[in-house]
Amino acid sequence: AGVGTVNCQFGAGPYEKFILRPFASDEYSIESLQFPNVYLRVDGGWVTGIVNGQFGAGPYERFVIRQEADGQYSIQSAQFPQAYLRMDGSNVQSFSGSGAGTVNAQYGVGPWEKFKITVL
Repeated sequence: AGVGTVNCQFGAGPYEKFILRPFASDEYSIESLQFPNVYLRVDGGWVTGIVNGQFGAGPYERFVIRQEADGQYSIQSAQFPQAYLRMDGSNVQSFSGSGAGTVNAQYGVGPWEKFKITVL
């Protein structure tokens, strides 16, 4: 079922850094750098899928990262191929200790389903 909260933050601190762990040739798990062995999880069985954390990586914690025509990336659930990670940070204007905005999964790729990935 997963636990925890996934939301948005203004700026990138320790909670906003991840490790991409290769699974299969085109699948990755997204591990929290701050919380080792805690992975991003998507349950895409809903129209707006549930996104949270999971200890350990199973089928709900696997993703296909696709480069889009504009150079940004979409993050597709491997378990639910119609579901893409979605982030609505439109109301995030400054740092909030508990985060803000909404992160869920959405069918298809639009502007809120595209990300910039920076290698540190």
